[in-house]
Amino acid sequence: MQGNPTPPTEFDLPLAGTAVWPGPDGIGDDSRDELPPPAAVEMPPELGDDPRVALRRTLGMFATGVTVITTRQADQVHGMTANAFMSVSLEPPLVLISVDRRTKMCSLLHEGRTYGVSVLCETQSDLSDRFAGRTNPEAPEPRFEMVHDTPLVEGALAHFVANVSKSYWGGDHSLFLGRVEYARYGEGTPLLFHGGRYERLGTAP
Repeated sequence: MQGNPTPPTEFDLPLAGTAVWPGPDGIGDDSRDELPPPAAVEMPPELGDDPRVALRRTLGMFATGVTVITTRQADQVHGMTANAFMSVSLEPPLVLISVDRRTKMCSLLHEGRTYGVSVLCETQSDLSDRFAGRTNPEAPEPRFEMVHDTPLVEGALAHFVANVSKSYWGGDHSLFLGRVEYARYGEGTPLLFHGGRYERLGTAP
């Protein structure tokens, strides 16, 4: 077994040169939960010696869209690329995001806080890279619009603003259930992620 993996990269964008407050500790913790003992995941030997890498690659076979999760603290926008986003309910309108517990984003989110979800289109892979910490100096600077005091990435295929209703323990992640306060979509083709790389929709012959 190898050492702990490197925490995911996030991105801060100052609006007025103001630092971000680190936020409260322990988001997603619940001492009332009785956790089952850890159990090994059965993986065939041909997938490699590290079960975490094998599991990650196996999960990567599930094709997803790509989103940028954003929130605001004072005059600072904080964002991170994520594909762990899902719809939960239409009535009431609920969505869910899964955030690594080691990230600053996890410490910034708590019940009552709002977060934005911008679903990227196929031309926004540079933005996805930027919010994952892989900056292309030739890529244009990201632009935001504020809705319900929450930053949303301009030009995205769809936007949501959600207020955190509840947070849950999710192992090395925390799950943030959000009640949707704002939603809109436009025309376009989504940016996809599959097998560790970006993909695009194609037309079947």
